[in-house]
Formats: sequence, C-alpha cells, structure tokens
Amino acid sequence: MKKLSILIPTYNQDCVLLVDSLTSQIDETGLDAEIIVLDDGSSDMRILADNASIEQDAHCRYIVSPVNQGIAITRNRLMDEASGDHLLFMDSDTCPATDDFLKRYSEAADTADVVVGGLKYRTGEDRTSNPLRIKYGMSSECRSARERAKKPYSSFVSSCFMISKEAAAQVRFDETFDRYGHEDTLFGISLQKAGVSIKHIDAPVYHDNSDTAEQFLSKVRIAIQSLSMHADKLRGHSRLLRLYDIIDSFHMARPVYSIFGHFRNMMEKNLTSAHPLMPVLMLYKISYLCGVMKL
Repeated sequence: MKKLSILIPTYNQDCVLLVDSLTSQIDETGLDAEIIVLDDGSSDMRILADNASIEQDAHCRYIVSPVNQGIAITRNRLMDEASGDHLLFMDSDTCPATDDFLKRYSEAADTADVVVGGLKYRTGEDRTSNPLRIKYGMSSECRSARERAKKPYSSFVSSCFMISKEAAAQVRFDETFDRYGHEDTLFGISLQKAGVSIKHIDAPVYHDNSDTAEQFLSKVRIAIQSLSMHADKLRGHSRLLRLYDIIDSFHMARPVYSIFGHFRNMMEKNLTSAHPLMPVLMLYKISYLCGVMKL
C-alpha cells in the first residue's frame, strides 16, 4: 500500500481519543498516512474546541463545515479531500479493537477494491449503558469475516471500511440521502452493480455509541423515514421493506400500523428497560414503517 487516508466524518462527537489511537498505530507501523476529520456543522461548542486540537498532530487535518450537510455529502467531500491511494472511513464513535488494526487493513489493501473489517461491542464494565443498543448491535451487527463473506455486498457497513481511490471515483454516496439511515445500504448495492470487488476481514472496531435508548429509537424512526423515501432504490435489499411488501400485498399495512398507534408506549417501555426484547423492536419497526409508507 502506498499512502493511506483515514477519513472521519463527525457531528457533535469528540474525536481526540480516536485520533490519538490512530496516530500511535501510524507511528508504530511506519505507514505513510494522513487523517482528515470533517465536522458536519456541529452545534456543541465544547466538542468543536476539543476537536480543534487534532490539527496539532502532523498527520492530521481538521475541517469544519459551517452548516450540517448530511452524511452522504460529508463522506463524498472526504473522498475529494483525500490524497491517499486507499481511503479508510471510520465513524467518529468507533475505536480500533486491536493494536494491529491498521496493519491488518494495510495487509489486505491490495486484495480487493473495498475491505471491510467488522464491528465489535465492548463487554463488562466498558460496555455502553444502553441495553437496547448493545443487544441490537450484538444480534445484528457483530459478524465474523467468514459470516459476512457469505453475502459480501449486503453485509457492507460504512462504520469502518477501506476503498481504493479508483473505486471511490467510480462509486459515490447518493447525496439525496440527507438524513440518517440506509445510505450505506445503497452504497453496498452500488458497489455490486459497478463490479467493485469486496473483501471481508477480521479487523474490527468497537462501536462506542453513547446514545440513550430513547435517542436510539428516535434514530430508528428517522432511518425508517429514510427507507420509505428511498424505497424504490432499496427494494430487494432491505429485509424490513420485504416484510412490508408482503404485509401490503394482503392489504394489512394499515391494521399493522394501528399496532404502533395503540401499543407504542408499551413497546417503548420494554425497549428502554434493562431487558429489551428484539422481537418487540422488530414489531416497533415494521408497524411504524407501515404507517410511514401509507401516510
């Protein structure tokens, strides 16, 4: 691998510890690398001030957008700003799970156009205080490279992945996705359509999400709204959308939505408790989607 650009989109998230971890690994491995952090119009002045210290490191650039533009535009701008031959995207709420994280990615750089390393969640005292987020993440997002390789494109996640500069020029994030949710699903579809090769490896990051259960559910609803807005682009690639289409084919979408109307408080009481149930979360999602699609 020639030069690596590590690209971190952020919004109201302190990135100092993440950048410190990455610069340590760059120095240890001797990689030719740059780190670019692009703040998408954060409103938290304290976090902005803390993140400004990032630029003091010789490896780093810190860019602040004056307005919030959304994750797709932010990721595309980071691609344009990068000077590396390979671009490693990392969400600002992730952290390398191993000391040889960058070494693993660098060794896999020439094996495929896109390399995906996977996600982990911390255990014990270090784990998030949000039982819903950790339970959902462990059940839906934590997969070994072997498991992800069975469906390489549908297993794509944008939390942490590396793409060659050539492939990044070929496939961009769809900028009509101006809100949270599913822009990475469409990016995975676009990679497959373009014939871009993808390799799954075991080089995980911890997902250190600090959302409360209530904040997580708000993001779930926003993501479902995004799914509805872009349903034509995502059909055949979303399990939730496939389930909705089956329900709608039996003209049951409105009755299923009534579940959300009548039992929302009860479902949210379970999902924000110490013992959230994943079937309840699925019912919450599909009943809300039925309403959004029919409104």
